[in-house]
Amino acid sequence: MNAQDREFLNDMAIQLDEAIKKLAIEELTITEKLGKSRVEELMEFWELKLSEEDERYFRRTMDHWDKDLIRIWSRTKKLRLTRVQVGHTFMKSPL
Repeated sequence: MNAQDREFLNDMAIQLDEAIKKLAIEELTITEKLGKSRVEELMEFWELKLSEEDERYFRRTMDHWDKDLIRIWSRTKKLRLTRVQVGHTFMKSPL
């Protein structure tokens, strides 16, 4: 891997880390607004633990903050997977 590629991956890793930290702060803010009980319900929904009927009902009851928290979880998951890939690329490349 050439120096430009390493620099690009390093910059990407830094940006990913910053984005993940920002989302963690947003998640904390929203979870405090929603309360523990609602966050637990959203987690069940997110982890696909609801029956089909319960999921349909749950979707109808979701408000802006519920959807925003789900969006944050989704985005965080994608960013973490990308960050792992960047780390693996660094580990596989010769110095």
